[in-house]
Amino acid sequence: MHRMKGALVLSLALFCVPSAWALDADQVRGGWETGVEGSEHVYNFEIQGNRVTGIYCTDCADATTLAFVDGTLEPDQMSFIVRHVRDDGSTAYEDHATARIEDGHLEVRGQAGGPAAGAFHWVMHKDLRGPAPFLGAVTPVLPQPSAPARNVAAYEAHQPPSARPPPARLFRPQPYEQPGPWEQITPERLIGVWFAGTGNGKQHFTFHKVGDRLLGMVCGPCDNPYTMAAIDDFQFQGDTVTFEIHHEDFGGKGLPFHNTITAHLAGNELRVISAIANNLPIKQQPLAYFPFSMIGPVAFEATAQH
Repeated sequence: MHRMKGALVLSLALFCVPSAWALDADQVRGGWETGVEGSEHVYNFEIQGNRVTGIYCTDCADATTLAFVDGTLEPDQMSFIVRHVRDDGSTAYEDHATARIEDGHLEVRGQAGGPAAGAFHWVMHKDLRGPAPFLGAVTPVLPQPSAPARNVAAYEAHQPPSARPPPARLFRPQPYEQPGPWEQITPERLIGVWFAGTGNGKQHFTFHKVGDRLLGMVCGPCDNPYTMAAIDDFQFQGDTVTFEIHHEDFGGKGLPFHNTITAHLAGNELRVISAIANNLPIKQQPLAYFPFSMIGPVAFEATAQH
Protein backbone atom coordinates (compact mmCIF):
# COMPACT_ATOMS: atom_id res chain seq x y z
CA MET A 1 0.00 0.00 0.00
CA HIS A 2 2.80 2.41 0.90
CA ARG A 3 4.55 1.59 -2.38
CA MET A 4 1.39 2.30 -4.39
CA LYS A 5 0.81 5.57 -2.53
CA GLY A 6 4.38 6.65 -3.23
CA ALA A 7 3.97 5.88 -6.92
CA LEU A 8 0.73 7.91 -7.01
CA VAL A 9 2.39 10.93 -5.36
CA LEU A 10 5.29 10.74 -7.82
CA SER A 11 2.91 10.55 -10.77
CA LEU A 12 0.98 13.61 -9.56
CA ALA A 13 4.20 15.53 -9.00
CA LEU A 14 5.41 14.79 -12.52
CA PHE A 15 2.05 15.81 -13.92
CA CYS A 16 2.30 19.20 -12.19
CA VAL A 17 5.82 20.01 -13.43
CA PRO A 18 5.73 21.98 -16.68
CA SER A 19 7.64 20.51 -19.59
CA ALA A 20 11.21 21.75 -19.79
CA TRP A 21 10.74 22.26 -23.53
CA ALA A 22 7.25 23.77 -23.54
CA LEU A 23 7.19 26.67 -25.95
CA ASP A 24 4.93 29.62 -26.34
CA ALA A 25 4.95 31.90 -29.35
CA ASP A 26 6.50 34.87 -27.55
CA GLN A 27 9.61 32.87 -26.69
CA VAL A 28 10.61 32.27 -30.27
CA ARG A 29 8.99 34.90 -32.47
CA GLY A 30 11.12 37.52 -34.22
CA GLY A 31 14.77 37.61 -35.19
CA TRP A 32 17.62 35.23 -34.29
CA GLU A 33 21.20 35.10 -35.55
CA THR A 34 24.38 33.07 -35.39
CA GLY A 35 27.78 33.07 -37.04
CA VAL A 36 29.18 29.78 -38.32
CA GLU A 37 32.61 29.58 -39.97
CA GLY A 38 32.48 33.20 -41.05
CA SER A 39 28.90 33.10 -42.35
CA GLU A 40 25.89 34.74 -40.73
CA HIS A 41 22.58 32.92 -40.52
CA VAL A 42 19.43 34.85 -39.65
CA TYR A 43 15.82 33.79 -39.07
CA ASN A 44 12.88 36.07 -38.44
CA PHE A 45 9.82 34.09 -37.33
CA GLU A 46 6.25 35.33 -37.54
CA ILE A 47 3.80 33.29 -35.45
CA GLN A 48 0.01 33.37 -35.66
CA GLY A 49 -1.68 30.66 -33.62
CA ASN A 50 0.37 27.54 -34.36
CA ARG A 51 1.35 28.70 -37.86
CA VAL A 52 4.98 29.72 -38.32
CA THR A 53 6.07 31.82 -41.30
CA GLY A 54 8.89 34.28 -41.84
CA ILE A 55 12.22 34.75 -43.54
CA TYR A 56 15.76 33.41 -43.63
CA CYS A 57 18.87 35.12 -45.02
CA THR A 58 22.63 35.16 -44.67
CA ASP A 59 24.00 38.54 -45.76
CA CYS A 60 20.56 40.06 -45.50
CA ALA A 61 21.37 43.12 -47.62
CA ASP A 62 21.98 40.62 -50.43
CA ALA A 63 18.53 39.79 -51.74
CA THR A 64 19.77 36.63 -53.43
CA THR A 65 20.14 35.01 -49.99
CA LEU A 66 16.50 35.61 -48.99
CA ALA A 67 14.39 32.51 -48.39
CA PHE A 68 10.98 31.89 -46.83
CA VAL A 69 9.88 29.95 -43.73
CA ASP A 70 6.75 27.84 -43.37
CA GLY A 71 6.06 25.60 -40.38
CA THR A 72 4.20 24.75 -37.22
CA LEU A 73 4.56 25.68 -33.54
CA GLU A 74 4.27 22.47 -31.53
CA PRO A 75 4.13 22.02 -27.72
CA ASP A 76 7.85 21.28 -27.45
CA GLN A 77 9.44 22.75 -30.61
CA MET A 78 8.98 24.51 -33.92
CA SER A 79 9.13 22.42 -37.07
CA PHE A 80 9.60 24.27 -40.34
CA ILE A 81 10.96 24.26 -43.84
CA VAL A 82 12.96 27.04 -45.48
CA ARG A 83 12.08 27.44 -49.14
CA HIS A 84 14.85 28.86 -51.34
CA VAL A 85 13.26 30.20 -54.51
CA ARG A 86 14.37 31.13 -58.00
CA ASP A 87 13.56 34.52 -59.49
CA ASP A 88 10.43 33.08 -61.14
CA GLY A 89 9.09 31.89 -57.77
CA SER A 90 9.76 28.19 -58.26
CA THR A 91 11.46 26.24 -55.49
CA ALA A 92 15.20 25.70 -55.95
CA TYR A 93 15.62 23.60 -52.79
CA GLU A 94 14.44 23.33 -49.19
CA ASP A 95 15.94 23.10 -45.71
CA HIS A 96 14.10 21.12 -43.04
CA ALA A 97 14.61 22.08 -39.39
CA THR A 98 13.32 22.06 -35.83
CA ALA A 99 13.98 24.64 -33.13
CA ARG A 100 13.54 24.92 -29.39
CA ILE A 101 14.72 27.12 -26.54
CA GLU A 102 17.67 25.67 -24.60
CA ASP A 103 19.60 27.62 -21.96
CA GLY A 104 18.16 30.92 -23.17
CA HIS A 105 19.18 30.36 -26.79
CA LEU A 106 17.43 29.00 -29.85
CA GLU A 107 18.80 25.61 -30.81
CA VAL A 108 18.13 24.86 -34.48
CA ARG A 109 18.83 21.42 -35.90
CA GLY A 110 18.13 20.34 -39.41
CA GLN A 111 19.08 19.17 -42.84
CA ALA A 112 20.10 21.75 -45.43
CA GLY A 113 19.45 21.34 -49.11
CA GLY A 114 21.18 22.96 -52.06
CA PRO A 115 24.90 23.70 -52.32
CA ALA A 116 25.45 23.35 -48.56
CA ALA A 117 23.51 20.10 -48.25
CA GLY A 118 23.99 18.27 -44.98
CA ALA A 119 23.07 18.24 -41.31
CA PHE A 120 23.45 21.42 -39.25
CA HIS A 121 23.12 22.49 -35.62
CA TRP A 122 23.08 26.21 -34.83
CA VAL A 123 22.98 27.94 -31.44
CA MET A 124 21.19 31.21 -32.15
CA HIS A 125 20.70 34.34 -30.07
CA LYS A 126 19.10 37.76 -30.17
CA ASP A 127 21.30 40.61 -31.38
CA LEU A 128 22.82 42.04 -28.20
CA ARG A 129 22.67 45.60 -29.55
CA GLY A 130 18.91 45.52 -29.76
CA PRO A 131 17.29 47.38 -32.66
CA ALA A 132 18.88 50.58 -33.93
CA PRO A 133 17.42 53.71 -32.29
CA PHE A 134 14.66 55.39 -34.29
CA LEU A 135 14.96 59.20 -34.27
CA GLY A 136 17.27 58.91 -31.27
CA ALA A 137 14.79 56.89 -29.20
CA VAL A 138 15.38 53.36 -27.92
CA THR A 139 12.95 51.00 -29.60
CA PRO A 140 11.03 48.66 -27.27
CA VAL A 141 11.68 44.93 -27.63
CA LEU A 142 9.71 41.87 -26.63
CA PRO A 143 11.10 40.27 -23.43
CA GLN A 144 12.62 36.98 -24.53
CA PRO A 145 15.44 34.61 -23.64
CA SER A 146 18.78 36.37 -24.35
CA ALA A 147 17.00 39.60 -25.35
CA PRO A 148 19.09 42.76 -24.73
CA ALA A 149 18.20 45.11 -21.92
CA ARG A 150 18.87 48.21 -24.01
CA ASN A 151 20.48 49.56 -27.15
CA VAL A 152 24.24 49.90 -27.25
CA ALA A 153 25.51 53.46 -27.64
CA ALA A 154 27.80 52.32 -30.48
CA TYR A 155 24.88 52.70 -32.90
CA GLU A 156 25.41 56.46 -32.82
CA ALA A 157 29.13 56.56 -32.16
CA HIS A 158 29.85 57.39 -35.80
CA GLN A 159 27.35 60.26 -35.85
CA PRO A 160 27.72 63.05 -33.25
CA PRO A 161 24.51 64.52 -31.81
CA SER A 162 25.11 67.81 -33.62
CA ALA A 163 24.90 65.96 -36.97
CA ARG A 164 21.49 64.43 -36.24
CA PRO A 165 18.49 66.54 -37.18
CA PRO A 166 15.82 66.86 -34.49
CA PRO A 167 12.68 64.74 -34.97
CA ALA A 168 10.59 67.83 -35.72
CA ARG A 169 12.73 68.57 -38.79
CA LEU A 170 12.57 64.98 -40.01
CA PHE A 171 8.80 64.87 -39.76
CA ARG A 172 8.18 68.35 -41.13
CA PRO A 173 6.09 67.91 -44.31
CA GLN A 174 8.18 68.53 -47.44
CA PRO A 175 6.88 69.71 -50.80
CA TYR A 176 6.22 66.70 -53.00
CA GLU A 177 6.17 66.63 -56.78
CA GLN A 178 4.56 63.53 -58.20
CA PRO A 179 6.81 62.17 -60.97
CA GLY A 180 3.90 61.17 -63.16
CA PRO A 181 0.38 59.76 -63.10
CA TRP A 182 -0.21 56.82 -60.79
CA GLU A 183 0.13 53.54 -62.66
CA GLN A 184 -1.74 50.28 -62.55
CA ILE A 185 0.14 48.06 -60.06
CA THR A 186 0.70 44.34 -60.55
CA PRO A 187 2.86 41.89 -58.60
CA GLU A 188 5.30 41.69 -61.53
CA ARG A 189 5.78 45.45 -61.41
CA LEU A 190 6.95 45.29 -57.78
CA ILE A 191 9.32 42.30 -57.91
CA GLY A 192 12.85 43.31 -56.95
CA VAL A 193 14.46 45.50 -54.29
CA TRP A 194 13.32 49.05 -53.44
CA PHE A 195 15.25 51.53 -51.31
CA ALA A 196 14.09 54.27 -48.95
CA GLY A 197 16.64 56.64 -47.41
CA THR A 198 20.41 56.61 -47.62
CA GLY A 199 23.42 55.29 -45.71
CA ASN A 200 23.70 52.19 -43.54
CA GLY A 201 20.23 52.70 -42.09
CA LYS A 202 18.40 52.91 -45.41
CA GLN A 203 15.44 50.61 -45.78
CA HIS A 204 15.64 47.68 -48.20
CA PHE A 205 12.20 46.47 -49.31
CA THR A 206 12.48 43.14 -51.15
CA PHE A 207 9.43 41.78 -52.96
CA HIS A 208 9.73 38.22 -54.26
CA LYS A 209 7.46 35.81 -56.08
CA VAL A 210 7.06 32.57 -54.09
CA GLY A 211 4.94 30.05 -55.96
CA ASP A 212 1.80 31.97 -56.92
CA ARG A 213 2.18 34.48 -54.07
CA LEU A 214 4.14 37.66 -53.45
CA LEU A 215 6.14 37.74 -50.20
CA GLY A 216 8.95 39.93 -48.96
CA MET A 217 11.02 41.50 -46.24
CA VAL A 218 12.21 44.91 -45.11
CA CYS A 219 15.49 45.56 -43.32
CA GLY A 220 17.60 48.57 -42.38
CA PRO A 221 20.22 48.31 -41.05
CA CYS A 222 20.34 44.84 -42.58
CA ASP A 223 23.00 43.41 -40.25
CA ASN A 224 20.60 43.11 -37.31
CA PRO A 225 17.64 40.70 -37.06
CA TYR A 226 15.78 43.24 -34.92
CA THR A 227 15.67 45.74 -37.77
CA MET A 228 14.04 43.42 -40.29
CA ALA A 229 10.53 42.14 -40.73
CA ALA A 230 8.52 39.88 -43.00
CA ILE A 231 6.07 41.35 -45.51
CA ASP A 232 2.93 39.62 -46.75
CA ASP A 233 -0.80 39.97 -47.49
CA PHE A 234 -0.40 41.99 -50.70
CA GLN A 235 -3.65 43.37 -52.09
CA PHE A 236 -3.81 45.03 -55.52
CA GLN A 237 -6.62 47.29 -56.63
CA GLY A 238 -6.09 49.55 -59.63
CA ASP A 239 -3.32 52.03 -58.86
CA THR A 240 -3.13 51.06 -55.18
CA VAL A 241 -1.28 48.30 -53.36
CA THR A 242 -1.49 47.45 -49.67
CA PHE A 243 0.71 45.05 -47.74
CA GLU A 244 1.55 44.23 -44.13
CA ILE A 245 4.88 44.57 -42.32
CA HIS A 246 4.97 42.26 -39.30
CA HIS A 247 6.75 43.49 -36.18
CA GLU A 248 7.22 40.44 -34.00
CA ASP A 249 9.84 41.40 -31.38
CA PHE A 250 10.54 45.12 -31.77
CA GLY A 251 8.96 48.37 -32.82
CA GLY A 252 6.66 49.65 -30.09
CA LYS A 253 4.15 48.79 -27.45
CA GLY A 254 1.72 45.92 -27.84
CA LEU A 255 4.05 43.49 -29.58
CA PRO A 256 3.52 41.75 -31.91
CA PHE A 257 1.72 44.03 -34.36
CA HIS A 258 1.64 44.78 -38.06
CA ASN A 259 1.66 47.95 -40.12
CA THR A 260 -0.63 48.10 -43.14
CA ILE A 261 1.16 50.02 -45.86
CA THR A 262 -0.77 51.77 -48.65
CA ALA A 263 1.19 52.90 -51.71
CA HIS A 264 0.97 54.15 -55.29
CA LEU A 265 3.44 53.74 -58.15
CA ALA A 266 4.76 56.24 -60.69
CA GLY A 267 7.81 55.41 -62.79
CA ASN A 268 10.52 54.11 -60.49
CA GLU A 269 8.96 55.61 -57.35
CA LEU A 270 6.72 53.67 -54.99
CA ARG A 271 5.04 56.34 -52.88
CA VAL A 272 3.88 55.20 -49.44
CA ILE A 273 0.94 57.35 -48.41
CA SER A 274 0.12 55.77 -45.04
CA ALA A 275 1.32 53.19 -42.51
CA ILE A 276 -1.35 52.11 -40.05
CA ALA A 277 -0.38 50.01 -37.02
CA ASN A 278 -3.12 47.55 -36.07
CA ASN A 279 -2.44 47.87 -32.32
CA LEU A 280 -3.04 51.61 -31.88
CA PRO A 281 -6.07 53.93 -32.02
CA ILE A 282 -5.99 56.16 -35.07
CA LYS A 283 -5.14 59.27 -33.02
CA GLN A 284 -1.98 57.59 -31.70
CA GLN A 285 -0.60 56.48 -35.08
CA PRO A 286 2.95 57.92 -35.33
CA LEU A 287 3.38 57.19 -39.05
CA ALA A 288 -0.21 57.11 -40.27
CA TYR A 289 0.18 60.11 -42.55
CA PHE A 290 3.96 60.34 -42.90
CA PRO A 291 4.51 59.81 -46.64
CA PHE A 292 7.81 58.62 -48.03
CA SER A 293 9.14 57.20 -51.27
CA MET A 294 11.00 54.05 -52.30
CA ILE A 295 13.09 53.95 -55.46
CA GLY A 296 13.40 50.80 -57.58
CA PRO A 297 13.07 48.06 -58.45
CA VAL A 298 16.65 46.79 -58.50
CA ALA A 299 17.30 43.21 -59.62
CA PHE A 300 18.07 40.77 -56.80
CA GLU A 301 21.47 40.00 -58.32
CA ALA A 302 22.44 43.68 -58.25
CA THR A 303 22.49 43.57 -54.43
CA ALA A 304 24.75 40.51 -54.25
CA GLN A 305 28.11 40.82 -52.51
CA HIS A 306 30.78 39.80 -55.03
